[in-house]
Amino acid sequence: MEVDNSDQMFLELCELYSLYSLYKQYKNKKRTRRYKIRPINQNWGVSGYQIKTFLVMKNREPEQLFLHTRMPPDVYNLLLNLISKSLKKPRQRIGPEERLSLVLLYLSQGVSVQSIAWSYKLGKSTVREIILETCEVIWQLLSPIYVSKPTESQYKDIAKDFYNRWNIPNCVGAIDGKHVAIKCPTNSNSMFYNYKKFFSIVLMAVCDAKYTFTAVSIGSYGSQSDGGIFRLTPFGHALIQNTLPLPPPVPLSDVTPEPFPYFFVGDAAFPLRNNLMRPFPGANLTHTKRIFNYRLSRARRVIENSFGILTARWRILKTTIECNPENCEKIVLACIALHNFIMLNDHNRWYCPENYVDRVEEHNIVHAGEWRRETENNTLRPMRTSVRRGPSTAFNLRERLANYFINEGSVPFQNNLDSIIGGPYAPGGPY
Repeated sequence: MEVDNSDQMFLELCELYSLYSLYKQYKNKKRTRRYKIRPINQNWGVSGYQIKTFLVMKNREPEQLFLHTRMPPDVYNLLLNLISKSLKKPRQRIGPEERLSLVLLYLSQGVSVQSIAWSYKLGKSTVREIILETCEVIWQLLSPIYVSKPTESQYKDIAKDFYNRWNIPNCVGAIDGKHVAIKCPTNSNSMFYNYKKFFSIVLMAVCDAKYTFTAVSIGSYGSQSDGGIFRLTPFGHALIQNTLPLPPPVPLSDVTPEPFPYFFVGDAAFPLRNNLMRPFPGANLTHTKRIFNYRLSRARRVIENSFGILTARWRILKTTIECNPENCEKIVLACIALHNFIMLNDHNRWYCPENYVDRVEEHNIVHAGEWRRETENNTLRPMRTSVRRGPSTAFNLRERLANYFINEGSVPFQNNLDSIIGGPYAPGGPY
């Protein structure tokens, strides 16, 4: 008996449906676990890293505790009290403190998930889940307090700090961006692939005069040039659209009563705007322009050092993070929140001692911060220079600020500019 085309098609569809049903059953079938708890992890409660090592160093060796957590004991206990309630999991044998210590070890030392799993006597998937959940909790609880957006009044306080510390008026922050290396994402495309042939997400940040971050944007920005990324970040968009709560313009000094806007400082990768100052381009500059670039570099030094401290203390950022971009973002944000939390609570300066940042001493000798030695060449990758024209008003404002630096805003050490010895901010240095 012949089968017409419609019947043949029906039979083929039935066969395909049957194969699809078998495939779905196979996919939905739960993988049979060989062990409920691996034999090497069964004595977790008495011989794991938490009970054998961490609690001992917490009670007896504060210096070792600092290496593990990046915090002195009092700051660590403050953090534990702040987030322990949110780390409690019903019907889970792993308590809040063990979860926190595990994550701090991962972030501070940049060790692999598998190494932590062996040390803590936990499953690898369990460790990975704890890391991501805890990083998210750290950001959610700390960021509203320690990484909150500055108000107009707070911007005024930041400007006072920049003037007192770095001799630059009306400056409300230093801005920079870095690439954080990540593993090749699944089905990767140009979104995460940058010009230096590595996969990354972009961390854009602003800091105050005391090395704490005041604004952070993290994301992947497709094939955009590094300079163009700034415009796509929430902070960059707000700055260009003049929607940030910056104070109204005020004179640079009593000598020049004409108001001058509050502004951020950035390097050559950023556009020149009324509220964003960048260096004069070129090598053969006039004396006034050289002075301007040097004075601007003293303020921009803060963001470079902030990134340096962040990378040196949280060494996971020195590695290629083995997570998808969304989870990498959680890890980076947790590092930012912890950095600010410690900077604002570590009154004895364990986290950032005086010699940890770049400093200029007598006879204009620049001493590189200790973080540079610790990170060596393995820091967050910088952004590219992207020369962009700004509005004519921004050029006029930059000229006014340059004239201020060589007149009423002059400082004694700038007259010996060529005598600055050593360090990345000496004339001819990279910054």
